[in-house]
Amino acid sequence: MRTNEKIEGVYCVLSTPFKEDESLDEARLRSHIDRVIEGGVDGVIISGSTGEFASLSEEERERLIKIGTEHVNGRVPVVVGSMAPSTRETIRWSKFAEDLGAAGLLVVNPYYGSITDEALYQHYKAVAEAVNIPVMPYNNTDASGNDLKPEIINRLVDEGKIAYVKACVDSRRMQIIIGHCGDRITLFVGVDDLLFQCFTLGGVGCVSGGSNVVPGVVKRLYNLIVKEKNIEAARELWYKYAPLAALFEAPRVWIPNIKAGCEVIGDPIGPPRRPLLPASDEVKEEIRRLLKNLGAL
Repeated sequence: MRTNEKIEGVYCVLSTPFKEDESLDEARLRSHIDRVIEGGVDGVIISGSTGEFASLSEEERERLIKIGTEHVNGRVPVVVGSMAPSTRETIRWSKFAEDLGAAGLLVVNPYYGSITDEALYQHYKAVAEAVNIPVMPYNNTDASGNDLKPEIINRLVDEGKIAYVKACVDSRRMQIIIGHCGDRITLFVGVDDLLFQCFTLGGVGCVSGGSNVVPGVVKRLYNLIVKEKNIEAARELWYKYAPLAALFEAPRVWIPNIKAGCEVIGDPIGPPRRPLLPASDEVKEEIRRLLKNLGAL
């Protein structure tokens, strides 16, 4: 993909399939990628938080990125999660992904250690300057312990370092970012339970975990709002999907819930890696009920 081609639309942040012994299930990875692409997503993200990148060894993560990129084979753009606790390692992973042909990079705030706003700015600036593909900062305050404030994003945009951002905090921050940056920023929402709000505010993309389960539903919602400007039809669909989206963003259990959703809909991709625990039978039944209400089963 050309680096000047805009990244937008529905990007599925891929769940990573595991076998029962928690080893990487390469066959399931390939078939799962096929299903979400056939479901209509505009791109995929490999090695994201939903993909349990933090639970993978370095060798496994490299293998995941290589297999995923090769199997997509240009059908849709591939964005790679290249985050790491240090700037040095983030740049190394970013160059690794760029060399494999990634269209862009998803980079969460450095995690575990708390750093200053200036250090966070310098981190993203260094990563953006080290590669020739777009960098999409990702503000996951819960996981990283650091807050990528709108002022830092605006500064990076003003200096031409970034043109994309994944927002996960709240709709008020989305308004601040769009209000300052305008069409210089492509805003992606990073949580399924804020899809409607982001798209109606002017966001033109999403990093969606729910699209592992119902890619067609997420794409339909995107099309209704962003492409067709049919807010009434979008609102009707949204209130059917919203309860499911909430389960797919439930704190501490969103990864098991998404994997349970894949199992219920007929695309079993195995358990999460411990210490995460599989979803309960009760949760699976609730997912089944919500999928039926949505017309996806």
